[in-house]
Amino acid sequence: MTKKNILIALAIFIILIIIYMAKFTVINIALSNLSFPDQLKHYPYLNQGAQSENFEVDYLFYDPANIDYDTETGSFIITTAHVNQDFEVYHKLDANGNSIDSLVNDSSAIHTFHNEGVVFGEDYFIDWSTSGNKNRQPFIDFLNQDFKMDEKAWEEIFETNYKNALAVTYKTAADWHSLTFYFKTSKGWLAMNTFKNDDRIYQDMGSENELDFKGYPIKGNRFIALKSSITGKYPLLSYKNQNNVENQPYNWTDPKNPVILKYFKKENLQGRAPYTGLPQTWGGDVYLTLKHKSQLIGFKEIALKAVGFSSEPKINLDLYQVPKAFENKLDVAFIILSYGTNIGDRGGNGIYVIKKK
Repeated sequence: MTKKNILIALAIFIILIIIYMAKFTVINIALSNLSFPDQLKHYPYLNQGAQSENFEVDYLFYDPANIDYDTETGSFIITTAHVNQDFEVYHKLDANGNSIDSLVNDSSAIHTFHNEGVVFGEDYFIDWSTSGNKNRQPFIDFLNQDFKMDEKAWEEIFETNYKNALAVTYKTAADWHSLTFYFKTSKGWLAMNTFKNDDRIYQDMGSENELDFKGYPIKGNRFIALKSSITGKYPLLSYKNQNNVENQPYNWTDPKNPVILKYFKKENLQGRAPYTGLPQTWGGDVYLTLKHKSQLIGFKEIALKAVGFSSEPKINLDLYQVPKAFENKLDVAFIILSYGTNIGDRGGNGIYVIKKK
C-alpha cells in the first residue's frame, strides 16, 4: 500500500470515527432498544404497582432512618428523619406490613433506646413502641441527679440496679464528663447519673455509643435493627450506620442473590468527561427481579452506567429482611431506594414494604 493510499485510508477512518462520535448517542440507544427483551416491557417502577402473584410493593415514607424488628410481636418500628428537622417520627407496622400507629419524637427527647423501643427525656420516658402509651411517664426515681451522692452508697445501689434490671441503656452528658444510666424494672424506668470523670468512662471508636462504661454494657435485645442484604450495612441515617465500613461485595447477576439485574436500557447520555467532552456516563433504566418467598417481583428503576462494555450500572437500592431465625414467621421485607439527584428525581425515593396482597 502506497503512502497516498495509507493517508486516504486514515482520513476515511477519521471521518468514520467523527461520524460515529457525532451519532454515538443515537446509535447506542438504538442498539440498546433493539436488544431489549420483550418479556421485560411490562416491568413497572417500584411505586407504580410492582408485584408478584401473591405479593405487592407499597410505598411508605420518605427519609428512612432505621428499621427495627420487634422479636416479641413481629411488628416493625420505622424511624424517619430529615437533616433539616430536629425531631424523628416513629411509625409502627404490624406483622403483615400495615401501618397502624405513629409517634413524633419531639426536640425535648434526649435519648432513644432502640433495643427496647423507649424514648427518654430529661425527666420522663415513653414506651409507646411496646405498650402503645404515648404519654410521658415519670421515672421511678432519678438517683445522683446532683452528683452529690455518697460514692460507696452509689456503688452498691448501681451494682444492684444493673444486676436486677430487665434492660439497661445510658446516655452521654452534654459535657462528656458523665453518663446517665436508665434501668428497666418491673415498675418502670429508673435513672441514675454516674459521677463526673469516672475512670470507667471511655471512648471506643468501634462502639455504637458516644462513650461507654467499662464492665457495664447495654442490656436489652427485644428489637433488632435490620441491615441491607445487598450492602451489609444499616440505612444511612440509622443509629447503627458506620460510614467507615465498606459495602459487602454483591453480584447483581448471580441467580442465587435476592435481587438480580436483568438488563440496563440506555435512555440518554448523562455525562461527558471534562475538557475532552468524551462520553462518560449513560442514564437509563435497570430492569430487576426480586425473589421474595419463592416468587419473583419484576420492576425497573433509573440508574447510571459508565460508558464501556465491562461496567455495571450503579443501582441505589437496598433490601432489608428479618434475620434468618425469624424469616419463616413473616412475609414482610423492605426496600429503600435512594438514588442521587444527579440522575433526576422521578419521585420514587424512600422506603417500600413488600407484603401479601
